[in-house]
Amino acid sequence: MIIHANEMYLLMSYLLCVGSAIGVGLILRLPLLPEKPMRHSWTVSAVFPTSVISLGLLAIFFGLEIKGFYNGIDLALMVGIFSALFAKYLFDDTFPTPLTGESDE
Repeated sequence: MIIHANEMYLLMSYLLCVGSAIGVGLILRLPLLPEKPMRHSWTVSAVFPTSVISLGLLAIFFGLEIKGFYNGIDLALMVGIFSALFAKYLFDDTFPTPLTGESDE
C-alpha cells in the first residue's frame, strides 16, 4: 500500500490538530478527562469536546477546499488553538448544560 504525499499531509494535519487542541487545553487548565461517571458528565475537558470540535472544523475546512499555506499544517494548528480557546471560554455560553433533576410536571 502506497501512501501519497497528500494523504500524508492530511494525516499529519489531523494529528497536529488534535495534539494542539489537547495541548492548549491543558495549558488553559482544562481537565484531561471529564468527571466520573463520564456518560453523565457535562464537564468540558481537553479530550472531549475540544478535540472533537477541532477535528470537525478541520474536516469542514478541508471539505470546502480551504487548505492554508502549507497543505493544511498551519490551518490545523490554528484550528486546534481556536477550538481549545472556544471550549475554555465560550462553550458553556454557546451550549448551556441541561438541567438535572426531576421535571416540573
